[in-house]
Amino acid sequence: MSLVLLLGLMLLATALPDLVPSILSIDRHPPDLWAIAALYLAFRARGFRSVGWAIGIGLVRDCVSLDPFGTHGFVLGVVAYIVCEGQTSRGRIDGGMRALLTGAGVLGASWLYLLRILPLGGGVVTFGAFVDAVPVALWSTLMALGLYPVFDRFGLFDEICGRARALST
Repeated sequence: MSLVLLLGLMLLATALPDLVPSILSIDRHPPDLWAIAALYLAFRARGFRSVGWAIGIGLVRDCVSLDPFGTHGFVLGVVAYIVCEGQTSRGRIDGGMRALLTGAGVLGASWLYLLRILPLGGGVVTFGAFVDAVPVALWSTLMALGLYPVFDRFGLFDEICGRARALST
């Protein structure tokens, strides 16, 4: 069931830039639901399990974009690797720390993407492109503040994260 929900989230992430309102220029800097999903899995999954899912999310994003295949897979995989728990138990990330890490993760993913497309002939990356990543990170953090509690409350991605649900056997 978690996989179906993740695919539905990816479908929403594909349509999100066209669905956001033009108020406060959200349409020019839409939230990055792809990175939000990869970061949520990195916060919740045990060990390095989230890195594979983040790479998969990035590859799906590459399939629906005109970017070279593997670009977003690499970027989201690196960000998930940096944020994930690894082999140590750090406890649950909640509240302000999760919001801060989400903003930093989306900003890092945006900047890493800009650096990643340089050798691929993606044109000249300007300083303005790096600055434009800041509102994307802010809108993404605000969106994540609403989505993460819903994901936690209903345990929507617990199966993917390797966590047993409360009522499962």
